[in-house]
Amino acid sequence: YQRRVRGDFLDSSIISLKAFLRQVDIFHEYVKPKMCPVLTPFCKKLTGINQTVINQSRSFTDVWKDLEKWIEEKRVSKLTEDNEDGDSVENDPDHIKSLCFITDGPWDFKKFLAKECRYNNMDYPGMCVQFCNLRRKFCNFYGVKRVNIEGMLKNLGTQFEGTPHSGISDSRNIANIVCTMIRDGAVLDNNEVVDVNSVYCA
Repeated sequence: YQRRVRGDFLDSSIISLKAFLRQVDIFHEYVKPKMCPVLTPFCKKLTGINQTVINQSRSFTDVWKDLEKWIEEKRVSKLTEDNEDGDSVENDPDHIKSLCFITDGPWDFKKFLAKECRYNNMDYPGMCVQFCNLRRKFCNFYGVKRVNIEGMLKNLGTQFEGTPHSGISDSRNIANIVCTMIRDGAVLDNNEVVDVNSVYCA
């Protein structure tokens, strides 16, 4: 999950769930914006992020490299743990299938990440071409109208914990929704695809 305000990513947050039922690890790092390096009062109030934190943060490309390394370490660790024969995980056909990103709607990957990659002259990450749109899954599974994170939590009889519009807080709440849905019998798999060819269109 990546939080983006006024054209730039401000922080990158991902929570790893083991068997979708337990939070096992967290990646969280703030990103130094390029287009709007000085945060507006509105942005600081909305996200709870201050200018000092942003000044001390790294670029999107540097943070993304560390994120990719973190994800690969988790995938290899999980596959090694599950591989009773001790075979190389690189030759395991499940090596590519062991990851599913879950986001609050389609915008993070289809719009924001796509634009950020184009802005930084990066190839769109292959692991992000498919992902799970949690809003759509939630509405279809529980038979409710379109809702945001707070609305999903309300439908589940709970409430948002943390700071709204904070990447790490949103990620934790999304993880809680995912765990509840799995326990209720939902299947959360990829239901959105990014048109990579359109990512680099002006």
